[in-house]
Amino acid sequence: MYGAAGARGAVGGFSRMNFFLDITRLATRIFRSGPTGIDRVEFAYAKHMIDDPGTVCVFTAPVFSGAIRAERARDILARVERAWRLDATASDDRVFTALRRWLDRPLDGEVQKPMRFRIDKGWSDWVRDADFFPVRDILRAETRLSRRIARARGMPKMFFHCSHAQLDKPRRFRWLAQAGVRSTFFLHDAIPVEFPEFCSPGAYDRHIGRLSTVSGQATLAIVNSQDSRRAVEAALRERGLRAPEIEIVPLAVDDAFARAAAEPARRPHIPYFVYVGTIEPRKNLLFLLAVWRRLVERRGAAAPRLVIAGRRGWENENIVDVLERSRQLAPFLAEASDLTDAGLARLMADSAALVAPSFTEGFGLPVVECLAAGAPAIVSDIAAHREVGEDYAVFADTIDGPAWVSAIEALMDEGSDFRRQRLQRIAGYRPLAWSQHVARARALMERAAP
Repeated sequence: MYGAAGARGAVGGFSRMNFFLDITRLATRIFRSGPTGIDRVEFAYAKHMIDDPGTVCVFTAPVFSGAIRAERARDILARVERAWRLDATASDDRVFTALRRWLDRPLDGEVQKPMRFRIDKGWSDWVRDADFFPVRDILRAETRLSRRIARARGMPKMFFHCSHAQLDKPRRFRWLAQAGVRSTFFLHDAIPVEFPEFCSPGAYDRHIGRLSTVSGQATLAIVNSQDSRRAVEAALRERGLRAPEIEIVPLAVDDAFARAAAEPARRPHIPYFVYVGTIEPRKNLLFLLAVWRRLVERRGAAAPRLVIAGRRGWENENIVDVLERSRQLAPFLAEASDLTDAGLARLMADSAALVAPSFTEGFGLPVVECLAAGAPAIVSDIAAHREVGEDYAVFADTIDGPAWVSAIEALMDEGSDFRRQRLQRIAGYRPLAWSQHVARARALMERAAP
């Protein structure tokens, strides 16, 4: 089970290990009003390691690598926390509040376009956020990194990179071998190599570059699931690349989802289901919208609503056409982006269920988050979902429309035996907390360092 048992290490207890923690991606996240899955991972490591005296925060730019002053790194972390509104409650979340008002309203059969809820940042916000990285920090970063490496001479040293940022450029990481610093990289999946048809143009070549960097530099690679390890090992082997030691550390869940589970659910009169993730081809949203069309044909005004919680990504023109122009589905659909963690957790907890029909995943973090929030999940029958959903989730084939319709109809009925049994089962679900995830990873890195 991907639960809390067996967490090792002590995030709160400092060690003699010198960690060179790459926060490149995190330093740019002040421009975003909410995190992606990878953002959550890098933020967790920064949050739980930044106060360790042995942690040096590193920024990897296209032309240099350097160390960031500890005060500047903490400032970046604080700005990201403000941008993501991590201290907000669901009632503080403007997007969730507006969405909830729509969910509580009766169905409007005359509406011609689905609702869309998001935060629009003004120019003053962009200018304010851009002014965060003084020139003197950039000019002195390389020298600062060299000095920190020299000060750690004779002590165990580990560079840790978990965001994929600049990882497709092997030359950017040659300094590691030159400085005698061992390295650990977190590879989130091998989807661009296994399924390039689902990714943006150029993603395949960029991921081959990432694999080359890891093969050439890594003492240790960390992945999030057995399926990710299988895919990464296969991708390296097929290209004749060296495979470092690869260990699995499952992703974790923010406290907001457990808090949502502890509060009574407040389900609207019309049940709704929620999809969480970027709007992109591999998420199989065209199929999900076809399922909703069938539900509307079968049930009319009694059909459930669908909330799509995520930003629009790439190669999604057909999906967006349906979202913006389908009059049949318009009364039943809403898009919501920029939700806070508290708002997303409350949205999940009050839903009939999560729907996750992805063709492929590295892990499937929304599934774990939804189960942690105490709500059922209907997920595609793929290896990653089988790992994280275990016997808690409801599984259906990625293109079996009748199976999806049947599962949705069974869970939308608040009093059904099927729903009651599902809720009883997931009441005992206990995922990892981020502190436990980081502790496991630190223990592995300390073991891998000389």
